[in-house]
Amino acid sequence: MPLELRHLRYFLAVAEELNFSRAAERLHIAQPALSAQIRVLETQLGCELFARTTRKVELTPAGALLLADAREIVARADEAEAKVVAVSRGQQGLLRVGFAAHGAGETGTAIFRRFADEFPAVETELVESTTIDEIQQAVHDRETDVAFAWVPILYEDLLSAPLAVERKLVALTASHRLARLDEVPTRELESEPIVGPWGDVPEEMLAFWYEPFRPDGRRVDDLYAKTVDESLSFVARGLAVYCVPESIERFYPRPEVVFRPIAGVEPAQIVVVWRRDAQSAAVESFVQVTRSVVTERDAIQSDSL
Repeated sequence: MPLELRHLRYFLAVAEELNFSRAAERLHIAQPALSAQIRVLETQLGCELFARTTRKVELTPAGALLLADAREIVARADEAEAKVVAVSRGQQGLLRVGFAAHGAGETGTAIFRRFADEFPAVETELVESTTIDEIQQAVHDRETDVAFAWVPILYEDLLSAPLAVERKLVALTASHRLARLDEVPTRELESEPIVGPWGDVPEEMLAFWYEPFRPDGRRVDDLYAKTVDESLSFVARGLAVYCVPESIERFYPRPEVVFRPIAGVEPAQIVVVWRRDAQSAAVESFVQVTRSVVTERDAIQSDSL
């Protein structure tokens, strides 16, 4: 019959206390029950582990031999249990976070800092996507656990929590005729070549960004670029305009490019997304931290108004 872990714990308590009464108190069991369990262990091993007299308890040579191994076995079992519990509570493990471009901006940075402070044993791996739809696809395909993504949500198996709402801006070369305006009406963009990830992004996402001035989709003079930097390079040369959330202005400044709000369009929204069937407690912890950071940020902004 294999040794039971509880018997080794009983043995260790007696071996370290060398007193059955104190060992029983430490284990929160009755002394007769402890004595009975030690006898079961001794019977199983076929030897005495303790030399007992009315005055003292001592380890036998067999008991002394068992002591070192018992300590290691129990310590490893406790360590394994602690690791499993930590993972189940979202306190340990690996969390893969998807993003594109500047992620969630300043709010995203605050979320990562808070998460690292509260869950230091959870390793965070950042996984960058090239286009905004790939962010959601990576979560859908289980290549990432959570992600900072832009609406609309493309998959029914994804849940989301709001992070930020931003105005939509148009990026223009500084000498562009529309750069003198405080806001750019959508009708003014109908005749402008627009650079974007045409063909790489689902129709729902293209419609969300371009439908007010591209109701029929891409025009022949619209330019293709996959990344923010590529797109802004076209803008800087005066070859096209580029539609972006307002945080791009802060994170991708260029002296030759200006940004103007687009009038009368639905704002851009960034959210954190995760799978509906996610089993990782680290995901739940990250979402909780996200909600906490967003709530605190909104309260500060409200007080400052």
